[in-house]
Amino acid sequence: MKIAIDAMSGDLGSAPVVQACATFAKNHPDVTLCVCGKEEELQTLAEFDNIEITDARDVVTMNDSVLGVRRKKESSMVKALMMARNDEADAVVSCGNTGAFYTAAMLFVKRIEGVEKSCLMATLPTYNGKGTCMLDVGANAENTAKHLEDFALMGSIYAREARDIENPTVALLNIGEEEHKGNEMHQEVYQLLSRNKNINFAGNMEGRDILSGKYDIIVTDGFTGNVALKATEGAALIIMKAMKEAMLGSTKGKIGALLAKKDLYSLKDKFDYKSVGGAMLMGFSKTIVKAHGGSDAVAFGSAMELAYKLVSHDVTTKMKEGLQG
Repeated sequence: MKIAIDAMSGDLGSAPVVQACATFAKNHPDVTLCVCGKEEELQTLAEFDNIEITDARDVVTMNDSVLGVRRKKESSMVKALMMARNDEADAVVSCGNTGAFYTAAMLFVKRIEGVEKSCLMATLPTYNGKGTCMLDVGANAENTAKHLEDFALMGSIYAREARDIENPTVALLNIGEEEHKGNEMHQEVYQLLSRNKNINFAGNMEGRDILSGKYDIIVTDGFTGNVALKATEGAALIIMKAMKEAMLGSTKGKIGALLAKKDLYSLKDKFDYKSVGGAMLMGFSKTIVKAHGGSDAVAFGSAMELAYKLVSHDVTTKMKEGLQG
């Protein structure tokens, strides 16, 4: 197995990626890592027999437009994806600009035969600790009912193989739980999912249940999914900030915060993106994993472990078979 790594595109530069690669290489001597980046920043990895360094002088930054990736053929991101395109790597992991990474994957990596639209899946931490997968969360501005049925199938296969959930429940994000809710497209999706015997469809769900953990898979169009994801992230950050300010605003609050310190850190960890690994770009012929832009070594390592598990379970082939069946 070979995994291509984009070492340069994250918010924190190459250092956390290098650290994560070193740990992964020690733990998985049977896997070859193809690490793309500025050679001088990757030298500590040269001591590993199962790491190959590819010099890449350009970097796709967080400020680059999604079309800017076309002009950066010598970037670490593009070189890693080209390895997948040329069958030199089984998977690609990056913590770069999401839009640019998705655009580059669309340009340089083949989609699974029969997939009209690929999508971006995010694994969200939940109140019950199980986590939930939501797709699409922003790869597409518009989708058809058939696209969402494909997303539900791919998400179900991912949950079974990567998260070891035997019969994952699928819910359709909508403006109400009743069958007739939503526009014409959502009503059509409801009927498609209800009839598909390969999907454990639980019906419509409302946005308030996103972080409850009630469902294993949440299916939505890319526009709605991105708005829901950003709104959820923003609300969580504001609530945590407000709690901190309230507790530190008085002597009584500070004493209470000190007494509840352990529980507060436990709450923070429960909703930390580092605990759920990376996001898979669904619908491609190779395994493509997007880590959070601000990933430290632990978070990036989790994304690499996810890529390793997906390739080991041959998830892309199973998605292809599921979509054709």
